[in-house]
Amino acid sequence: MKTRLNKFSSLLLLLAGTLLVGFSAGRWLFPLAAWIGPVLIMRYARDHKGWRGYPLVIVAYTLAFLIGFGTDWASTWGLVFMSTLSIFYGLLWSLPYLADRLAGARLTGFARTLVYPLAATTLEFVNIHTNPVGDWGATGFTQYGNLALMQLASVTGMIGITFLMGWFASVANWAWENRAQGGSLLRGLATFGAVLAAVYGFGFLRLNAAPSGETVRVAGIIAQSQSEASKVIDATSDLAVIRQVAVARWETYFAATVREAQAGAQVVVWDEAVGLSGTKFGADEAELIARAQEVARQNEIYLALTVLVADTDPGRKWENKLLLIDPAGAVRFEHIKYGGNIMEGTLLGDGKLQTVAAPFGVLSGVICWDADYPAVIRQAGQNGTGLMLIPSRDRIEIDPLHSQMAVFRAIENGMSIVRQTDLGLSIAVDPYGRVLAQTDFFGSTDRTMVAQVPTQHVATIYTAFGRWFEWVCLIGFIIVVARALFARRVEQV
Repeated sequence: MKTRLNKFSSLLLLLAGTLLVGFSAGRWLFPLAAWIGPVLIMRYARDHKGWRGYPLVIVAYTLAFLIGFGTDWASTWGLVFMSTLSIFYGLLWSLPYLADRLAGARLTGFARTLVYPLAATTLEFVNIHTNPVGDWGATGFTQYGNLALMQLASVTGMIGITFLMGWFASVANWAWENRAQGGSLLRGLATFGAVLAAVYGFGFLRLNAAPSGETVRVAGIIAQSQSEASKVIDATSDLAVIRQVAVARWETYFAATVREAQAGAQVVVWDEAVGLSGTKFGADEAELIARAQEVARQNEIYLALTVLVADTDPGRKWENKLLLIDPAGAVRFEHIKYGGNIMEGTLLGDGKLQTVAAPFGVLSGVICWDADYPAVIRQAGQNGTGLMLIPSRDRIEIDPLHSQMAVFRAIENGMSIVRQTDLGLSIAVDPYGRVLAQTDFFGSTDRTMVAQVPTQHVATIYTAFGRWFEWVCLIGFIIVVARALFARRVEQV
């Protein structure tokens, strides 16, 4: 039976697939489109022998990236950066189609359906753990809000979602190509259907069997956006004026902290880089910390204080850090941001997560971009963290995506998270990814977020075994490629 479409129909499928992938990624959220788009692009790729269709697949994914992520074109730097990034991801995301076309074409039967998903997961595995910007562009993020499916991350990490979606695209095309095969077609579809049903069944069971536990009232504060303070600071060189702005900003946050503590908050977290200090701002970090200790002690709260230490000495890097102060006024840990330093140029943290055993559970904290590194955040699952505080600062171009990305860390590691975000979405979720509270900076005037947050750690398979599924996929990909090469060798004998 003929399976190839004519050239015009094939191109239409490619265009439709490109648009569906593009509008399900980045700042868009269309989970179903992320399943269908690759099906159509694969149909185009398979309708062309060897390398013939591959260049347009690269173009398709470059365009899809621009639709999903291409927002910063206002400057020469933005133009160069986004163009380079889009070409990189266009090449990256297109490689599994090349593997499917070259290796998959040499395999027969239902086994061929495994080439594309194994190639996609292997590629994502390598990218996530080597990319200096973390897991940006991972397929699983397209499924935010699909809570039953998202629970798979507690077993396999996000790679499991990537595999399942890739396998769907491959199975759909295999079914089209073998639609006259009767029994073998039904067996193949039944196999995939059984796996999909098991994944969703597990997700529904996990969500509905989730126990209720102790909660703690957490308040996230954005008293003054850093962009507002920066406007004043950037407009003057008078150090006295700059110091006045910096200290006034501290006091605004301290006043809001006292207000929320009096309203019953036991934990208060600020957004990123609130405490401006150092010689650039003419303000003393020690003075800021002492004031925070006093507020925490007087109000008997855990205070997640964020500090940006900026010195005019060009030989000393700025420090972006988080301090957790307990109700006795003691600084329990100091965490220096490690994520995204290659772009921000701040002092690189060691990536070792610290914890505090509070009466209601184990607390930990990271800063914004830090949460984009699954292998690092897995420490939180291993050390029993029940509540992860994530002070953050985004921009409208990545709102609400960046906060939604962090939700997967909660599910993977069995912990609640509170991500308080300047210029973005502030969100609190439980260990199952269920939203407890959220406030978008651009859609509200009162940017304080308050939630009753569970603090009990939930053990997960991902926490215990980490990247086990990623290694299974990598080994599986090596096996199917070897099998394809062997099959070719046999044909040539």
